[in-house]
Amino acid sequence: MSSTDKGPTRAALYCRMSVADMGDLEKVERQEEDCRAVCDRMGWIPVETFVDNNKSAWKRNRKRKRWDAMLEGIREGRFDAIVVYHGDRLIRQPHDLEKLLSLADGSGIRLASPTGTRDLDSPDDRFILRIEAAQACRESDNTSRRVRRAKEARRAEGIATRGGTRAFGRNDDGSIFEAEAEAIRDVFARLLSGETVTSLWSDWCTDGVPTVKGGRWLYGSFRQMLARPDLAGLVAYKGKPLGVAKNLKPIVERETWDGVQALLAKSGGEHPGQPRPRKHLLSGIAVCSGCGTGMYPSVTVSGVQRYRCLAPECPRPTSRNMLLLDEYVIAFVLRRLADGRLWARLERRREAVAVGSEDTARELAGLRARREKVVEEFADDDDMDPALLRKMLARLDQRIEAVQLRAGSQRAVSVLDGLRGLSREGWDELPLDRRRAVVRELCTVTVRPSAKGPRFDEKSVDVEDA
Repeated sequence: MSSTDKGPTRAALYCRMSVADMGDLEKVERQEEDCRAVCDRMGWIPVETFVDNNKSAWKRNRKRKRWDAMLEGIREGRFDAIVVYHGDRLIRQPHDLEKLLSLADGSGIRLASPTGTRDLDSPDDRFILRIEAAQACRESDNTSRRVRRAKEARRAEGIATRGGTRAFGRNDDGSIFEAEAEAIRDVFARLLSGETVTSLWSDWCTDGVPTVKGGRWLYGSFRQMLARPDLAGLVAYKGKPLGVAKNLKPIVERETWDGVQALLAKSGGEHPGQPRPRKHLLSGIAVCSGCGTGMYPSVTVSGVQRYRCLAPECPRPTSRNMLLLDEYVIAFVLRRLADGRLWARLERRREAVAVGSEDTARELAGLRARREKVVEEFADDDDMDPALLRKMLARLDQRIEAVQLRAGSQRAVSVLDGLRGLSREGWDELPLDRRRAVVRELCTVTVRPSAKGPRFDEKSVDVEDA
């Protein structure tokens, strides 16, 4: 039965506005006006308007909720026709057309736009619609390829591309958003001084530092933000730095960024996922002499806090009063921080690291120059196999990334900087993460069984220079 036998033709209006770079700048409101004009001309009754704003029709994984709702309306028989501003607003993928045709089989559904009308039951009109859908899909693919190639060319020239929501620390044009950038610099400095990603993320949440959308930071998002190459003024692809960006000023120095990336790589391997923040000075640092595993907090029946070996396979698990063991180790650490021999040794180490850092910097500069030369020689060479070029660049990128991590591990910054002759009051003012980092830097703590019962036995605790 044709739609004319059902009484007035009930029309669903579908409007969609995708991103501007698809080439169509018609606003959704204008599309709806034109669709209603088509209904007036055809004598149809507009029943419902479905709007998918800022939605692409050519990406297979992109959800269009209102498109799906309109299809459901067709299944339920609420519409006899669909009116769109233009066919590509409705369909850009052949599989979308086939889904629509399957629903319209035998129901006399018509499709209209300001440029013409099709009958979804007509074999000839179906043939034309399939050709138009294939052409629209091909044009979308061509557009995507041109955009992707243009971005690749800009990256090869050292120009960072931007899109979507602005990045934390930068304005929409890529310039530095100073208030956010200062917060980033503070985090980088504190990470290099021994604090952890977990504690700094917690501080941002407590202090109410918002994301660019005004929300609360998730741990994963916070960690990803710290790994962004643009923070060091680098152009990147899929998170991998390719070289210095000509159009970005760095928020942190390159050496500082490399150092933090080395820390992130190390902590990511040791603690996959979100680690729990430590609440006690020697948790996991003090080790049991019986099995060599870390000791962790425990509370006795009488309410006394202790560090205990919790390893079930330990042949002789140990435990020690938490307060007394902390004080014993703190006294050792403060004596070491007042010892001039420590600082002389650190200065010699710093000088050796500086020499190694210079060699690493030269190696890194050579690799980057080689990469730029490859891009310059072959990027526009029509005889060069693109797959081979990508493989060459990927190998160089792997070598560059490895040297960058080495450069980060050779950073001159130390968790002990500024702590020479530190007083007990100054020690208590340090963040717990930094106190723990200082203990790890200066000593090892091994707890052996004690013969003195509940009394603290200094002879059963080995605190040695690290």
